[in-house]
Amino acid sequence: MKISSKSTVPVSCNRDCGAGCPLLAHIQEGKITKITDNPLKDGLLKGCIRGYRMPATLYSNKRIRMPLLRNGNRGSCSFREISWEEALLRISEKLDEIRNRYSSFSIFPFDGSGSCRGAVHNTGLLTKRFFSLFGGFMGRPDSYSNAAAAYSAMHVFGTRMVGFDSPTLQNSKLIILWGANLCETRFGCQIESWIKKTKKNGVPVIAIDPRRSLTVEKLSTQWIPINPGTDSAMMAAVLYVLILERYADLDFAATYSAGFDDLTAYIMGQNDGIPKDPCWAQGICGVAAKTIIDFARKYGKIKPAALLPGLSIQRTLGGEETYRFAPALQLATGNVGQLGGSSGGEFWGKLPIPNFPKMTVPAFAPFPKIPIYQWPDAVLNGKAGGHYADIKAIYNVGSNLLNQGSDIRKNISAFQKVDFVVSHDLFMTPTAMFSDIILPATTFLEREDVVFPADNYLFYSAKASNTLHKARNDYDIFWDLSERLGFGEAYSENRTAEQWLNKFLDASEIGDIDLFKSTGIFKGAGQRRVGLMEYIRNPEKIPLKTPSGKIEIRSEAFAKAGFSATPECRVAQPGASYPLRLITPHSRYKVNSQNSNMSWTEKLLPPSIEMHLFDGKERNIKTGDFVHVISTEGEMKIEVKLTENIIQGTVCLYQGFWSTRDENGTEIGGSANILTSTIPTQPSKGSRTHSVFVEIKKV
Repeated sequence: MKISSKSTVPVSCNRDCGAGCPLLAHIQEGKITKITDNPLKDGLLKGCIRGYRMPATLYSNKRIRMPLLRNGNRGSCSFREISWEEALLRISEKLDEIRNRYSSFSIFPFDGSGSCRGAVHNTGLLTKRFFSLFGGFMGRPDSYSNAAAAYSAMHVFGTRMVGFDSPTLQNSKLIILWGANLCETRFGCQIESWIKKTKKNGVPVIAIDPRRSLTVEKLSTQWIPINPGTDSAMMAAVLYVLILERYADLDFAATYSAGFDDLTAYIMGQNDGIPKDPCWAQGICGVAAKTIIDFARKYGKIKPAALLPGLSIQRTLGGEETYRFAPALQLATGNVGQLGGSSGGEFWGKLPIPNFPKMTVPAFAPFPKIPIYQWPDAVLNGKAGGHYADIKAIYNVGSNLLNQGSDIRKNISAFQKVDFVVSHDLFMTPTAMFSDIILPATTFLEREDVVFPADNYLFYSAKASNTLHKARNDYDIFWDLSERLGFGEAYSENRTAEQWLNKFLDASEIGDIDLFKSTGIFKGAGQRRVGLMEYIRNPEKIPLKTPSGKIEIRSEAFAKAGFSATPECRVAQPGASYPLRLITPHSRYKVNSQNSNMSWTEKLLPPSIEMHLFDGKERNIKTGDFVHVISTEGEMKIEVKLTENIIQGTVCLYQGFWSTRDENGTEIGGSANILTSTIPTQPSKGSRTHSVFVEIKKV
C-alpha cells in the first residue's frame, strides 16, 4: 500500500489492552503528525492516550533498527548489528539443531502482546502456526491476565461467551464495578462512555476497590474500599443478607443453576457453624458490616443491576472463588440474562463479533503445555522436576517476560539456563537484553490489517507509515524462517500478508469492502445483546455446555481438583513480618510494560509507591522519602507517596515499570515483579500477584 503525502487514514490499536479503538492517522509529507478519534465513530466509541501517542513509539530514536547478535555475556546488553541474512540463518540452524538433538518440545515459544488483535498480524496465531508446522512446541494453556477467571467460567457456565454489549447499560438501574478499573484498564472503547452517560441519568454506580482509582473518581457515585484479595468474603456476606432478608430470588436461582441450595447452606453456616454474615466478613475484608448490609439491600432492591467484575479480583490466592461468587450474586438477584443485567463473569469481548477469518493454527495432536505462571520452574527443573521436556530454547515474540513474569530473579535464571533465546521487539526491553538474537519488528502503523475489538465491530487499520529502519513484520520473519526449515509453502500458502488480508476480506460478511476501508468501521448487527439471554428464555431447548446443562454453582470438577464443590471464601492474610498488602494495577498510560521507556510516560507517571498516611506515620515515612519495599522474594528501592486514597494496610505500585538494578543488585526501576512469587492460585494455576505481602522501611 502506497502512503500518500498528505491524507488521513483509519487505524486501530493492535495491542493487548482491553479495547481496540477506531482511530485516524493524520499524514503530512509521508509522516504521521497526530492520531485522533475516527470522526465516523459510531455512538460512544472513543480512543485513549495510548493510541493518540503512538507516533512517539513509531518514530522513537530508541527503536531497534537492525537485527542484533549478542557478543557479550547474556544480560550484559552487549550486541552488534548483523544482516537479516545472517540472523535468519543463525536462528534456523539453531532451531533445527535443538529439534534434532532433543525435540521440538524443547522449544518454548512465547507470544506476547506485540500484536494480539489482528486478523493477519497476530503474534499469538503467527507464532503457534510456525511452531506447529515446525513439528510442535511446548505450549501454554493460559495467560497471566485471566487464568483463574477463565478456569472458573468454563466450569460455571461451560463457556466464556457470557458478556454483554455496552449499550445495554442504558437499561441498568444499578452498576457495580467490583475491582473493574475501566478508566485505566480499558474493557472496550465505549463502556466507559456508557457508564458516564448512565451515571449522568441518575443511576448509582458503586465501585468496590482498595484505592480511589481514576475509575472511582470519574465513574462512581460511591466508593467502598476493601482489602485486596478478600472480595470473596464480602461477596459471601452480601449473599447472606440477600438470603436472610428475602431479597434473593431462590426460585430463579434453582431454575437456572445447579447447587445453589448447597451454597446457601454454606453461607448460612449450616455446614460449619459459621454464618458468613457481615460481622464475620468485616474482620476479613475491612468493609464495615453496616456498609455491607446497606450495599446488599440496595443491590437486592434495584433491578436490573449489572455486576462487572474486574480481573484484579481473580489475580489472588483463591481468586477462582470470586469468579464463582459473582455469578451466584447475579443469580440470587435475578439479573442473569436480563437486559441491563450481567452474568457476573467476564464481560469484555465475550460475545460473538462480525464474521471475519483470521490466521489459523494447523490442527495436530495436542502439544504439552506449561501453566504460564510456572514457566520458569519448568525451565529450571525440566524432566527431573516432573515436566514433559527439558527446555533448551525460548522464542519470544512481542513479550517482556523478564519484567512482566512473576519473580524476575527466577525468570532471569531460567533465561540463563537455556541454550538459545530469540526476541522480536521494537525496543531493548529487559527481556531483549537477555536474548541471543533480537529481530526488529514493525508497529501496527507500518502494516495493514483488520482489528478485532472488544465490542461488536470490526476496525480497518491501514498502513499509515512506510516501514522504518530494517524492521520486518512477524509474518514475513516466520515465512522466511519456514522457507529455510523446509515448510515455507505450508506456512505461507504462497500468500503475502496483503494477499491473506484480501482473502479474509472476500470471505467475510463485509459487503462493501471499499467503504469499510475508507471509513475504518464495520458495525455488527446486534448491539444490545446480553450473554445467556437465550438460555434464560428457554433453558430446556438451549442448555449450557455443563454437566447439568445449567449454571453450575456446585462443580464436581472443583471437587475432583481437591477444592470445595461450591464457592467458598479462600483468603490469604498478611503476617507480622510482611504486614502490608501490595496491589499492582495497570496504568492508563501503558499497555502492560509497553510505553514504559517513552519520555512522555516517564513524565506523567514516574516510579513511586503509594501508601496510606497512617501506615507512613507508623514508619516515620513522609511523601518524597525513598524506601525499601521488601517481600519474601525480593527488594526494591523507590520513592513513596502518602495518600488517603487507599485503604489502610495496602500499598499500590503500578505494574509495568522496566526493571533496573543498581550496582548492589537492588531493584531501582520500580518493576513490581521483583517482589512477586511463582506460587500460583489453585486449581487454575493462575496469577496471584495481588496476594503479595510486603514491609516498607525508610532508606
